[in-house]
Amino acid sequence: MNGSKAVICKHCNDNISDGALCSACKNLYHLNTCANITETGWNRLGSRQAGWKCPQCKITKSPSISHSLPTALPSTPTQQVVHEDRASTGEINALASEVRLLTQQITSLKTKLEEATISLSRCNERLEELGGFMVSADQRLKKLESREIQVLELQATVTELKLNLNTQAQNQLKNELELSRIPEHANENLHHVVLVAARKAGVSLADQDIDWISRVGPRRPSATPTASDSDIASRLPRTIVVRMLRRSKRDEFIKAFRTRRSKLTNKDLEVDGPTLKIFCNERLTKENRMLFREARVRSKQHGYAHCWCHHGNIFVRQREGKPSKQIQTRDDLDRLLPCITEPHA
Repeated sequence: MNGSKAVICKHCNDNISDGALCSACKNLYHLNTCANITETGWNRLGSRQAGWKCPQCKITKSPSISHSLPTALPSTPTQQVVHEDRASTGEINALASEVRLLTQQITSLKTKLEEATISLSRCNERLEELGGFMVSADQRLKKLESREIQVLELQATVTELKLNLNTQAQNQLKNELELSRIPEHANENLHHVVLVAARKAGVSLADQDIDWISRVGPRRPSATPTASDSDIASRLPRTIVVRMLRRSKRDEFIKAFRTRRSKLTNKDLEVDGPTLKIFCNERLTKENRMLFREARVRSKQHGYAHCWCHHGNIFVRQREGKPSKQIQTRDDLDRLLPCITEPHA
Protein backbone atom coordinates (compact mmCIF):
# COMPACT_ATOMS: atom_id res chain seq x y z
CA MET A 1 0.00 0.00 0.00
CA ASN A 2 1.00 3.56 -0.45
CA GLY A 3 0.06 6.03 2.36
CA SER A 4 2.70 8.75 2.48
CA LYS A 5 0.10 11.67 2.46
CA ALA A 6 -3.71 12.28 2.10
CA VAL A 7 -4.94 12.41 -1.48
CA ILE A 8 -8.28 12.08 -3.36
CA CYS A 9 -9.65 8.64 -4.36
CA LYS A 10 -10.03 8.65 -8.14
CA HIS A 11 -13.29 6.70 -7.99
CA CYS A 12 -15.25 8.37 -5.17
CA ASN A 13 -13.32 11.69 -4.89
CA ASP A 14 -13.09 11.26 -1.12
CA ASN A 15 -9.95 11.73 0.83
CA ILE A 16 -7.77 8.65 1.01
CA SER A 17 -4.71 8.10 3.14
CA ASP A 18 -4.01 4.49 2.27
CA GLY A 19 -5.21 2.45 -0.75
CA ALA A 20 -4.34 0.68 -3.95
CA LEU A 21 -2.02 2.51 -6.37
CA CYS A 22 -2.67 1.91 -10.10
CA SER A 23 0.54 1.24 -12.01
CA ALA A 24 -0.94 2.74 -15.19
CA CYS A 25 -2.69 6.00 -14.14
CA LYS A 26 -0.85 6.41 -10.81
CA ASN A 27 -4.18 7.11 -8.97
CA LEU A 28 -5.18 5.80 -5.54
CA TYR A 29 -8.38 3.85 -4.86
CA HIS A 30 -10.12 2.80 -1.68
CA LEU A 31 -9.74 -0.88 -0.95
CA ASN A 32 -12.86 -3.07 -0.61
CA THR A 33 -15.13 -0.44 -2.30
CA CYS A 34 -13.53 1.53 -5.13
CA ALA A 35 -10.61 -0.63 -6.26
CA ASN A 36 -12.66 -3.84 -6.77
CA ILE A 37 -10.14 -5.67 -4.51
CA THR A 38 -10.31 -6.41 -0.83
CA GLU A 39 -7.58 -5.54 1.60
CA THR A 40 -6.85 -9.27 1.99
CA GLY A 41 -6.56 -9.70 -1.78
CA TRP A 42 -4.30 -6.66 -1.99
CA ASN A 43 -2.01 -8.06 0.69
CA ARG A 44 -1.85 -11.43 -1.10
CA LEU A 45 -0.50 -9.73 -4.23
CA GLY A 46 2.75 -9.02 -2.42
CA SER A 47 5.35 -7.91 -4.98
CA ARG A 48 2.72 -7.93 -7.70
CA GLN A 49 1.18 -4.75 -6.20
CA ALA A 50 3.63 -2.74 -8.29
CA GLY A 51 1.95 -4.01 -11.49
CA TRP A 52 -1.67 -3.70 -10.32
CA LYS A 53 -4.08 -1.75 -12.55
CA CYS A 54 -7.34 -0.10 -11.58
CA PRO A 55 -10.66 -1.25 -13.14
CA GLN A 56 -10.72 1.82 -15.42
CA CYS A 57 -7.31 1.02 -16.91
CA LYS A 58 -8.20 -2.67 -17.31
CA ILE A 59 -11.25 -1.90 -19.51
CA THR A 60 -10.74 -2.66 -23.16
CA LYS A 61 -12.82 -0.08 -25.13
CA SER A 62 -14.74 -1.08 -28.24
CA PRO A 63 -14.05 1.10 -31.40
CA SER A 64 -17.80 1.74 -31.90
CA ILE A 65 -18.31 3.27 -28.46
CA SER A 66 -17.58 6.93 -27.82
CA HIS A 67 -14.73 7.65 -25.41
CA SER A 68 -16.80 10.39 -23.73
CA LEU A 69 -19.43 7.97 -22.45
CA PRO A 70 -19.06 6.89 -18.84
CA THR A 71 -18.08 3.24 -18.33
CA ALA A 72 -19.16 0.87 -15.62
CA LEU A 73 -16.89 -1.28 -13.54
CA PRO A 74 -16.35 -4.78 -15.11
CA SER A 75 -16.87 -6.73 -11.94
CA THR A 76 -17.63 -6.45 -8.31
CA PRO A 77 -14.96 -6.57 -5.63
CA THR A 78 -16.06 -10.11 -4.66
CA GLN A 79 -15.62 -11.40 -8.24
CA GLN A 80 -12.13 -9.84 -8.40
CA VAL A 81 -11.19 -11.58 -5.16
CA VAL A 82 -12.49 -14.94 -6.46
CA HIS A 83 -10.50 -14.50 -9.69
CA GLU A 84 -7.35 -13.70 -7.79
CA ASP A 85 -7.94 -16.59 -5.37
CA ARG A 86 -8.32 -18.95 -8.33
CA ALA A 87 -5.07 -17.67 -9.83
CA SER A 88 -3.30 -18.14 -6.52
CA THR A 89 -4.83 -21.63 -6.15
CA GLY A 90 -3.57 -22.60 -9.65
CA GLU A 91 -0.11 -21.43 -8.80
CA ILE A 92 -0.22 -23.32 -5.51
CA ASN A 93 -1.46 -26.46 -7.30
CA ALA A 94 1.34 -26.18 -9.87
CA LEU A 95 3.86 -25.65 -7.11
CA ALA A 96 2.41 -28.61 -5.21
CA SER A 97 2.72 -30.77 -8.35
CA GLU A 98 6.33 -29.75 -8.73
CA VAL A 99 6.93 -30.49 -5.05
CA ARG A 100 5.28 -33.93 -5.42
CA LEU A 101 7.38 -34.65 -8.52
CA LEU A 102 10.51 -33.51 -6.71
CA THR A 103 9.53 -35.66 -3.72
CA GLN A 104 9.08 -38.69 -6.01
CA GLN A 105 12.46 -38.04 -7.60
CA ILE A 106 14.08 -37.68 -4.19
CA THR A 107 12.36 -40.88 -3.03
CA SER A 108 13.56 -42.70 -6.17
CA LEU A 109 17.06 -41.32 -5.67
CA LYS A 110 16.96 -42.37 -2.03
CA THR A 111 15.91 -45.89 -3.06
CA LYS A 112 18.73 -46.08 -5.59
CA LEU A 113 21.19 -44.80 -3.02
CA GLU A 114 20.00 -47.45 -0.56
CA GLU A 115 20.38 -50.13 -3.26
CA ALA A 116 23.84 -48.80 -4.13
CA THR A 117 24.74 -48.81 -0.43
CA ILE A 118 23.58 -52.43 -0.10
CA SER A 119 25.52 -53.37 -3.25
CA LEU A 120 28.64 -51.64 -1.95
CA SER A 121 28.23 -53.42 1.37
CA ARG A 122 27.99 -56.76 -0.43
CA CYS A 123 31.04 -55.87 -2.53
CA ASN A 124 32.88 -54.93 0.63
CA GLU A 125 31.91 -58.25 2.23
CA ARG A 126 32.99 -60.09 -0.92
CA LEU A 127 36.30 -58.22 -0.96
CA GLU A 128 36.87 -59.07 2.68
CA GLU A 129 36.04 -62.70 1.91
CA LEU A 130 38.40 -62.71 -1.07
CA GLY A 131 41.03 -61.05 1.08
CA GLY A 132 40.64 -63.85 3.60
CA PHE A 133 40.93 -66.42 0.81
CA MET A 134 44.08 -64.71 -0.49
CA VAL A 135 45.63 -64.71 2.97
CA SER A 136 44.73 -68.38 3.38
CA ALA A 137 46.07 -69.20 -0.10
CA ASP A 138 49.26 -67.30 0.63
CA GLN A 139 49.70 -69.24 3.86
CA ARG A 140 49.11 -72.54 2.05
CA LEU A 141 51.55 -71.50 -0.68
CA LYS A 142 54.20 -70.72 1.90
CA LYS A 143 53.57 -74.09 3.53
CA LEU A 144 53.88 -75.80 0.14
CA GLU A 145 57.12 -73.95 -0.56
CA SER A 146 58.38 -74.99 2.85
CA ARG A 147 57.31 -78.57 2.19
CA GLU A 148 58.97 -78.48 -1.22
CA ILE A 149 62.22 -77.50 0.46
CA GLN A 150 61.68 -80.29 2.98
CA VAL A 151 60.99 -82.75 0.16
CA LEU A 152 64.20 -81.73 -1.59
CA GLU A 153 66.10 -82.13 1.66
CA LEU A 154 64.50 -85.53 2.25
CA GLN A 155 65.29 -86.60 -1.30
CA ALA A 156 68.91 -85.59 -0.77
CA THR A 157 68.92 -87.52 2.52
CA VAL A 158 67.40 -90.59 0.86
CA THR A 159 69.96 -90.40 -1.94
CA GLU A 160 72.75 -90.14 0.60
CA LEU A 161 71.36 -93.07 2.60
CA LYS A 162 71.03 -95.17 -0.54
CA LEU A 163 74.62 -94.35 -1.44
CA ASN A 164 75.78 -95.28 2.06
CA LEU A 165 73.82 -98.54 2.01
CA ASN A 166 75.15 -99.37 -1.44
CA THR A 167 78.70 -98.60 -0.28
CA GLN A 168 78.26 -100.85 2.75
CA ALA A 169 76.77 -103.60 0.61
CA GLN A 170 79.67 -103.28 -1.82
CA ASN A 171 82.14 -103.55 1.07
CA GLN A 172 80.50 -106.84 2.00
CA LEU A 173 81.46 -108.11 -1.47
CA LYS A 174 85.10 -106.97 -1.32
CA ASN A 175 86.39 -110.58 -1.17
CA GLU A 176 84.14 -111.90 -3.95
CA LEU A 177 84.66 -112.29 -7.70
CA GLU A 178 82.56 -113.54 -10.60
CA LEU A 179 83.42 -116.08 -13.31
CA SER A 180 80.91 -115.79 -16.15
CA ARG A 181 80.11 -117.84 -19.28
CA ILE A 182 81.28 -121.21 -17.87
CA PRO A 183 78.78 -123.90 -19.00
CA GLU A 184 76.76 -125.48 -16.21
CA HIS A 185 76.37 -129.22 -15.72
CA ALA A 186 74.70 -131.47 -13.19
CA ASN A 187 76.95 -132.75 -10.40
CA GLU A 188 79.68 -130.28 -11.42
CA ASN A 189 82.64 -129.66 -9.10
CA LEU A 190 82.94 -125.89 -8.88
CA HIS A 191 86.02 -126.04 -6.64
CA HIS A 192 87.84 -128.03 -9.30
CA VAL A 193 86.71 -125.62 -12.03
CA VAL A 194 87.95 -122.57 -10.07
CA LEU A 195 91.28 -124.18 -9.21
CA VAL A 196 91.84 -125.11 -12.86
CA ALA A 197 90.95 -121.55 -13.92
CA ALA A 198 93.45 -120.14 -11.41
CA ARG A 199 96.17 -122.49 -12.61
CA LYS A 200 95.50 -121.59 -16.26
CA ALA A 201 95.62 -117.86 -15.36
CA GLY A 202 98.90 -118.33 -13.50
CA VAL A 203 97.60 -117.80 -9.97
CA SER A 204 98.63 -119.94 -7.03
CA LEU A 205 95.31 -120.85 -5.39
CA ALA A 206 94.55 -123.54 -2.80
CA ASP A 207 91.35 -124.79 -1.20
CA GLN A 208 92.33 -122.94 1.99
CA ASP A 209 92.11 -119.60 0.11
CA ILE A 210 88.44 -120.16 -0.80
CA ASP A 211 85.60 -119.40 1.59
CA TRP A 212 82.76 -120.66 -0.63
CA ILE A 213 81.73 -121.06 -4.29
CA SER A 214 78.23 -121.00 -5.78
CA ARG A 215 76.30 -120.21 -8.91
CA VAL A 216 73.82 -117.31 -8.61
CA GLY A 217 70.63 -116.47 -10.46
CA PRO A 218 67.84 -118.61 -11.93
CA ARG A 219 68.80 -121.80 -13.74
CA ARG A 220 68.76 -121.55 -17.54
CA PRO A 221 68.53 -124.31 -20.14
CA SER A 222 71.93 -125.24 -21.56
CA ALA A 223 72.77 -124.41 -25.16
CA THR A 224 73.49 -127.32 -27.48
CA PRO A 225 76.91 -127.60 -29.18
CA THR A 226 75.27 -126.78 -32.52
CA ALA A 227 73.32 -123.76 -31.22
CA SER A 228 73.59 -120.44 -33.01
CA ASP A 229 75.36 -117.42 -31.54
CA SER A 230 72.05 -115.65 -30.75
CA ASP A 231 70.70 -118.79 -29.05
CA ILE A 232 73.90 -119.14 -27.03
CA ALA A 233 73.74 -115.48 -25.97
CA SER A 234 70.15 -115.90 -24.75
CA ARG A 235 71.06 -119.07 -22.81
CA LEU A 236 74.30 -118.05 -21.14
CA PRO A 237 75.05 -120.15 -18.04
CA ARG A 238 74.69 -118.77 -14.56
CA THR A 239 77.59 -116.85 -13.08
CA ILE A 240 79.93 -118.54 -10.61
CA VAL A 241 80.61 -116.45 -7.48
CA VAL A 242 83.80 -117.14 -5.55
CA ARG A 243 84.40 -115.70 -2.10
CA MET A 244 88.03 -115.62 -1.02
CA LEU A 245 89.23 -115.47 2.54
CA ARG A 246 91.57 -112.64 1.67
CA ARG A 247 90.94 -109.65 -0.54
CA SER A 248 94.51 -109.66 -1.81
CA LYS A 249 94.04 -113.15 -3.24
CA ARG A 250 90.85 -112.02 -4.99
CA ASP A 251 92.63 -109.02 -6.52
CA GLU A 252 95.50 -111.27 -7.64
CA PHE A 253 93.06 -113.65 -9.31
CA ILE A 254 91.25 -110.84 -11.19
CA LYS A 255 94.49 -109.14 -12.25
CA ALA A 256 95.85 -112.40 -13.68
CA PHE A 257 92.73 -112.86 -15.81
CA ARG A 258 92.82 -109.27 -17.11
CA THR A 259 96.54 -109.29 -17.98
CA ARG A 260 96.39 -112.60 -19.83
CA ARG A 261 96.93 -112.02 -23.54
CA SER A 262 94.49 -114.66 -24.71
CA LYS A 263 91.12 -115.16 -23.07
CA LEU A 264 90.44 -118.51 -21.44
CA THR A 265 87.54 -120.58 -22.71
CA ASN A 266 85.55 -123.36 -21.15
CA LYS A 267 87.61 -125.81 -23.19
CA ASP A 268 90.71 -124.64 -21.32
CA LEU A 269 88.93 -125.47 -18.05
CA GLU A 270 87.95 -128.93 -19.27
CA VAL A 271 84.24 -128.00 -19.21
CA ASP A 272 82.08 -129.37 -22.02
CA GLY A 273 79.66 -127.22 -23.99
CA PRO A 274 79.70 -124.53 -26.70
CA THR A 275 83.03 -122.70 -26.75
CA LEU A 276 82.68 -119.50 -24.73
CA LYS A 277 85.21 -116.92 -23.59
CA ILE A 278 85.40 -116.68 -19.82
CA PHE A 279 85.38 -113.33 -17.98
CA CYS A 280 86.50 -112.62 -14.42
CA ASN A 281 85.34 -109.44 -12.64
CA GLU A 282 84.73 -108.02 -9.21
CA ARG A 283 81.32 -108.82 -7.83
CA LEU A 284 79.13 -105.72 -7.70
CA THR A 285 75.85 -104.86 -6.05
CA LYS A 286 72.79 -104.71 -8.26
CA GLU A 287 72.89 -100.89 -8.31
CA ASN A 288 76.60 -100.77 -9.18
CA ARG A 289 76.22 -103.50 -11.80
CA MET A 290 73.46 -101.59 -13.60
CA LEU A 291 75.41 -98.33 -13.27
CA PHE A 292 78.58 -99.96 -14.64
CA ARG A 293 76.68 -101.43 -17.60
CA GLU A 294 75.17 -98.05 -18.46
CA ALA A 295 78.52 -96.28 -17.99
CA ARG A 296 80.18 -98.62 -20.51
CA VAL A 297 77.46 -97.91 -23.08
CA ARG A 298 77.66 -94.14 -22.66
CA SER A 299 81.46 -94.05 -22.58
CA LYS A 300 81.46 -95.60 -26.05
CA GLN A 301 78.87 -93.05 -27.24
CA HIS A 302 81.01 -90.15 -25.99
CA GLY A 303 84.28 -91.59 -27.30
CA TYR A 304 85.83 -92.43 -23.94
CA ALA A 305 88.66 -94.92 -24.27
CA HIS A 306 88.46 -96.49 -20.81
CA CYS A 307 85.67 -97.53 -18.44
CA TRP A 308 86.57 -99.87 -15.58
CA CYS A 309 85.72 -100.92 -12.05
CA HIS A 310 88.24 -101.07 -9.19
CA HIS A 311 87.34 -102.15 -5.63
CA GLY A 312 83.66 -101.55 -6.36
CA ASN A 313 84.24 -98.03 -7.73
CA ILE A 314 83.45 -97.11 -11.34
CA PHE A 315 85.86 -94.91 -13.31
CA VAL A 316 86.04 -93.48 -16.84
CA ARG A 317 88.93 -91.87 -18.70
CA GLN A 318 88.65 -90.11 -22.04
CA ARG A 319 92.12 -91.16 -23.20
CA GLU A 320 95.61 -91.82 -21.89
CA GLY A 321 97.07 -88.86 -20.03
CA LYS A 322 93.63 -87.52 -19.03
CA PRO A 323 92.49 -87.72 -15.39
CA SER A 324 90.06 -90.45 -14.42
CA LYS A 325 86.55 -89.53 -13.22
CA GLN A 326 84.60 -91.53 -10.67
CA ILE A 327 80.92 -92.32 -11.13
CA GLN A 328 79.09 -93.07 -7.90
CA THR A 329 75.47 -92.28 -8.74
CA ARG A 330 73.12 -91.89 -11.67
CA ASP A 331 73.44 -88.11 -11.29
CA ASP A 332 77.21 -88.39 -11.75
CA LEU A 333 76.65 -90.45 -14.89
CA ASP A 334 74.14 -87.96 -16.34
CA ARG A 335 76.49 -85.07 -15.56
CA LEU A 336 79.66 -86.63 -16.98
CA LEU A 337 78.14 -88.71 -19.78
CA PRO A 338 74.71 -87.34 -20.76
CA CYS A 339 72.41 -89.81 -22.42
CA ILE A 340 72.46 -89.56 -26.22
CA THR A 341 69.16 -90.43 -27.90
CA GLU A 342 69.76 -92.12 -31.19
CA PRO A 343 67.64 -90.68 -34.06
CA HIS A 344 64.87 -92.87 -35.39
CA ALA A 345 65.45 -94.43 -38.78
